[in-house]
Amino acid sequence: MDTKERVFENKRKGHCCSESIMNMALEDMGWPPEERIHLVKSMGAFCGGLHEGLACGTLCAAKAVLFLAEEDYITTKEGTGAELMLWFKERFGAWDCSDLLEGDMGRKLTLCPIIIEDTYKKLHEILEDIGAVEEEDKHFQP
Repeated sequence: MDTKERVFENKRKGHCCSESIMNMALEDMGWPPEERIHLVKSMGAFCGGLHEGLACGTLCAAKAVLFLAEEDYITTKEGTGAELMLWFKERFGAWDCSDLLEGDMGRKLTLCPIIIEDTYKKLHEILEDIGAVEEEDKHFQP
């Protein structure tokens, strides 16, 4: 299953953007479903920019994954988190949901799946670089 299909499969299961990112990442990192269920559910707090159009839930969840995956990340000022933040801003032009959607909630249906898919591909690339997932991950197919 490619990344786009995984995004839609997570949506079908009722996961929002942040829950989808965390679920896919933990799956790729080898966490069994019973060990990731509560962590994935907790990411619901970030859906839709903290449910207020603030910081994109996809980006928040991706950063949370990095904190789980890279022990040294917490103690270093520059790390993979900075790379992700810069990439996201360059790719999408903003960090907040309200800015990304430009006040048009209808864009959520078309833009958010793209943001989730592209961000997950970038996150997976970073996870490979830090050794948190195998390059030949059985779940990940760009």
